[in-house]
Amino acid sequence: MSAPLLPPQHGAGAPPPDAAAPPDEESAATAMFYRMSAERLRARCLWSGLALALSALVPYEVAYGHGIFVWSVLPELAPAAQVAALAPALAGLWLLFLGARTERRAGLLVERPTSRAIAVLAAFVAVNVAMWIGRRSSAWDMLPLPDSLVTRPAPFLAVFAFTAAGVVLRFHARTRRGGSALLIASLAAALVFYFWPSRGEIPAQTIARAAVLVATLPDVRFQLGYGMVLLFVLGPLAIALLGLAYARSVPRREHPGLAIAAVWAMPGLMLLFVYRAFLSGGWGVEAGTVAFFALLLAAVVAALASAIEVLALGVMVPEAELEPGIGASAGGARPIVAAGAAAASVAALLGALLVLGRPAPKGVDWRLGASTAEWDRVYGELLPSWERARIARDAHARSGRAQGTGAEAQVLTRARSREMLAVARAQPDGKDVSAALATLAAQVDDLELSGRAFGRLVAETNDAARRAGLGYYLDAAVNLSVSADGAARRFYTTPYRVKEVHAYRVGDERFATLLVEPMTDERRVHLGFSRDQDPFALVLDSEVRSYAERFDHEGATCYAAADGAAGAHAGAHAGALARCDAALAKLRERLGSTLARAVLAGTERHELQHQIDGPHLPLSPAVTELLAGFSDEAQDRVSRELSAYIAEMTAGDAPPQLTLVHLFPFGVVARGGAEHRVATLVLETLSGKKLRFGAREVDPETYAQAFEEQVSRGDDELREAARRGYREHFGVDLQEPLRE
Repeated sequence: MSAPLLPPQHGAGAPPPDAAAPPDEESAATAMFYRMSAERLRARCLWSGLALALSALVPYEVAYGHGIFVWSVLPELAPAAQVAALAPALAGLWLLFLGARTERRAGLLVERPTSRAIAVLAAFVAVNVAMWIGRRSSAWDMLPLPDSLVTRPAPFLAVFAFTAAGVVLRFHARTRRGGSALLIASLAAALVFYFWPSRGEIPAQTIARAAVLVATLPDVRFQLGYGMVLLFVLGPLAIALLGLAYARSVPRREHPGLAIAAVWAMPGLMLLFVYRAFLSGGWGVEAGTVAFFALLLAAVVAALASAIEVLALGVMVPEAELEPGIGASAGGARPIVAAGAAAASVAALLGALLVLGRPAPKGVDWRLGASTAEWDRVYGELLPSWERARIARDAHARSGRAQGTGAEAQVLTRARSREMLAVARAQPDGKDVSAALATLAAQVDDLELSGRAFGRLVAETNDAARRAGLGYYLDAAVNLSVSADGAARRFYTTPYRVKEVHAYRVGDERFATLLVEPMTDERRVHLGFSRDQDPFALVLDSEVRSYAERFDHEGATCYAAADGAAGAHAGAHAGALARCDAALAKLRERLGSTLARAVLAGTERHELQHQIDGPHLPLSPAVTELLAGFSDEAQDRVSRELSAYIAEMTAGDAPPQLTLVHLFPFGVVARGGAEHRVATLVLETLSGKKLRFGAREVDPETYAQAFEEQVSRGDDELREAARRGYREHFGVDLQEPLRE
């Protein structure tokens, strides 16, 4: 071939890149460029695929300085969440497969570079789909996915991939339009990243608030530290704007520095954090994980950029101009076929995960029969006795003690189990319940039992009791701890007697609450609770009565009724607390003997709202502003409690002032916690006044004055104000549950 394969570089004695080139020379250069891009994509598939495949060996989550690996928690996750947890590693194996070739074939399955690019892009789309659905599914379960798997990576990665591919394509005359389109798309992706609402607030607002915080920090060291974080967050915008400068100009070289920066700049910033931790002696599993994720970020962006580059070339340049063997005569699936197969595969995955990720329906039909002394003995005496023996045996087995074999603990556990099952089997209505208890007792001894499997075993026991009309419920809890030996689980059950079952309907959906009382003497601190994985909420009748009794005597105080929520700071706010005590006295006089019933009604409405909201309640903008910089978990908890407390104020059988009195000590005296923040937000919403100075500190006098103003309002007026406040916080009307 006599014509040069590449255009001359722009420099002394060479025509500029925009100068027209002879058609043959231009076609040859484009074909050569295509071959180089195709080979670069294949190579990046190999090393990016290896990095992604090795992500399975990186800690799934870091807790208490110890890594929890995916294989230790996989059984705990719902099916859709399992797919999400494994998705990056599976995508890595797929990329390795795409990058492999033989002496005779350019690929094991996909030979055409354009088809390979489509397969790479489809893999990353599938990973994002799996993570999105897995996050929503796991939120209903005992163990949610960690933050590292649930953030929004797509717009963030798209900025760098579009920029890296766009500036490279701008170098060649035949692909400049496509390069410009990608650079504009990069800026659009950056705008989506910064301005698409996330958790109730657009990220740009959060970044602006962080910038102000950095400027006002008192210590230069803190300013440098937070400034590095801010620089990392602003990186996508900087890369997109730099890329936009090439939208109408031509790079001086085929692979300009910006293309390299788009791949490696952000990982480099991440490694600065690792280096800083290393210098300060803080090297550990967290720093190692960050270092690997820096490499992973570069691997993903590099593969995506190459795939976009090759796909753009395949779309914009006719196949006839590509070198034979790569163009029309290449083996393997044609791009149109590859695109159809990729779309069908992603759609099938989406459909399957949506089916797997559906939460269990809410509401329950439970016709209660009369309790008996025998069943009371099974649930209140024999089952707790067996569980105490089992926990002791479990602790002995896990401790690896050198002394003894644990045979005595094992024998005692089996003896307690046989006694419990013998009494259950002797009951005329105990066939299904005893069978479920036998399965639970047999399988819970397995040290490798997962929390999800344990929850299923307990749920089957409860379902058997429901079918038999027995008024007993076991609450399952899993304590996941981390030690030097790895992750360890402790399984617990708490037996309750079900006194009443209340069914509700909200729109077309059914919900339920159980009025229960504990059957053991363990101390409880909650009037009720709701678990997202359960089809109902629980209201503890004994705790409601105890709470009402603390209110219902002469001289009772708000602080005492709140069970010492504020600690040693109460004395400093005696004047403010006295205003709450005066409101409490009026409520006590007004309600009289109906006080306990009012507390019960408010508590039930509160817990029912948790069931209605579920784990995907939108984050209130006020919570985002108040808890800027806090973890997602802390923000979600406050937002969900805010929703439930506002709903509690609308209960028909409970005066809304009761909720304000309950929250008052938390707001004026406590220094943190969900109730403290909710108390502040509720009063600010109802009064329309700012009760804080600085970012989070409450002014006690202003707070107490706002409380007096609101607690003196009429019931209906206050309920309507609460409904307006709910719409203000969550953007929708508060739904009213109808008792069935």
